[in-house]
Amino acid sequence: MTWLLYRWVWKLEAPLYVGMAPAGSLNRCRVYVPARTLWGALTAECARSEAGSGERPDYAGWAERIRNDLRLGYLFPAEEVRGRWLAWLPRWCKGQGLVWQREDQPEGRAVPDRSFRMRLLHARPGTAIQPDTLAASEGTLRETECWNTRWRTETGTAAGPAGIKGYVFVRKDCDLLERLGAIRTLVLGGDTRYGLGRVIRDGGVARAMRVFGRETNIKTEEPIIIAPAVLAHAMANGEKLQGSQERLVGWNLGQLERLSRLPLWTPGSGCPKEATEWQLCRDGLWRSAAES
Repeated sequence: MTWLLYRWVWKLEAPLYVGMAPAGSLNRCRVYVPARTLWGALTAECARSEAGSGERPDYAGWAERIRNDLRLGYLFPAEEVRGRWLAWLPRWCKGQGLVWQREDQPEGRAVPDRSFRMRLLHARPGTAIQPDTLAASEGTLRETECWNTRWRTETGTAAGPAGIKGYVFVRKDCDLLERLGAIRTLVLGGDTRYGLGRVIRDGGVARAMRVFGRETNIKTEEPIIIAPAVLAHAMANGEKLQGSQERLVGWNLGQLERLSRLPLWTPGSGCPKEATEWQLCRDGLWRSAAES
């Protein structure tokens, strides 16, 4: 089986919220877009645009078709530098924990996770309103972290536009590539009814040979990426990785799904001194090729 690899970049037109475990009254936000979030947005866009007038969108059919013919990579924050979109990638560093490094910069220029989040995120206050008094309901005051549409500098001033960059493997000879090329706008993440998550594709869907500079093998049953650190949630029970783990669940057509029986390694975890072969699965997770 052979795959074709493509790169795409999306520019934020509205704040973006991709939820994670909250901290008290703060709804925290991930600083990457998981493949499952992208899969849901593509499914919704394709199903609605292909449905005829008065017809019910075929969400289940499109969801399965995308899972079979595409292998979606995670999307990571990107900034435009001299006409090029450069992604910021996570990496687990001994003694520092999670750091972020722009793909064109050396390891010594990595930014701690806390500082990086301050450059990208802001918090939106919110509360529930009692309909009879139009006053705030007790105990509902909260804040929600969201991506800004523009970066901040280290001093807090506004910088360039924020984007997200990633890669998609397309099964050779399938007919989805033309459909992907026609999609110009997506709505990603949560709270989309409040106007969040609108992104517009910047440029075309471009052919690529590597995933963020990492070697790939596209002539296998599932695509292989060779990297020292994972750029997705990963299953690697037999590998000695450094990083953090978490359990993932998600909704699918009204049903709550557990994505893995065991905790998954989070993006940035890895073996700093050696590259590992990772298989990109149909659900967007990475699996150690040695275990598959």
